[in-house]
Amino acid sequence: MTDSAAMFRILIPSDYSQVCRQALQACATFDWRRPVEVFVLTVQDPMQPQVITQKDRDQLEKCFATFPADAKITVLEAQGRFVNTVLEVVASMQIDLIVVGTRGARGWEGVFVGSHAEKIVRVSPVPVFAIGQRPRLDGLSTIVVPVDIDRNPDELRDCLAILSGFFNARFHLLYVKTDQTRGQQATVDLLAECNRKLGLAHCVSAVVNAEEVANGVIAYAGQIGADMIAIPTMTNPDPAHMFRPSIAADVVNHAQIPVFTCPLGHRQQLIPH
Repeated sequence: MTDSAAMFRILIPSDYSQVCRQALQACATFDWRRPVEVFVLTVQDPMQPQVITQKDRDQLEKCFATFPADAKITVLEAQGRFVNTVLEVVASMQIDLIVVGTRGARGWEGVFVGSHAEKIVRVSPVPVFAIGQRPRLDGLSTIVVPVDIDRNPDELRDCLAILSGFFNARFHLLYVKTDQTRGQQATVDLLAECNRKLGLAHCVSAVVNAEEVANGVIAYAGQIGADMIAIPTMTNPDPAHMFRPSIAADVVNHAQIPVFTCPLGHRQQLIPH
């Protein structure tokens, strides 16, 4: 952890699409409560070439104009595979948070390719903020936090401290119970212990039954009218990881509200107070 006045570095990858512009707009209008430096990375992927028009560039410039006058914005241009390039910039610029836009993947894309946001979530060593249909981050007062009650919550606590610094929100600690052989009371007790260790203010707990965790998370968030989901993820830079199941990636890909992913087992820095 460093001084809370230190610059908080945010990376916004852009392929000039509408979802990338919505991430920029959300980032521009949010009060980060501390000095931030924004890096906007535009990537030309030779494997998926696209024609960038002057209109595309003008629309990106308009997004820059929505930032406060004193905001520090650095535009980076690169060629290469989109996700690989993002990871290189995260390492070289010591990025603390990635903000991405997503509209969710459907059909063929969802099964075989997935969105840029989903791919980044699978491999990012830093938290990822995936902005869905809602282009603003202010007013997010109800946050669902799915947890694995069999895992030590210390790493998750460090990551959630970032959210506590940004939002004055009510947290809903959620365990999705897919194994019906585990007793209900034992599950409730383990979740209560996890809640105690996390030490979140304004927090309630819930246990729901579902066949799949991602579906249970999204359904519960919809049931309580949640504004955001904050979910831990085990990221892995191995390209083969792209094709393995990931609960966090599934939630990002299909949720209609912002999703904040908390990578476990990686550095957590610049936690705001």
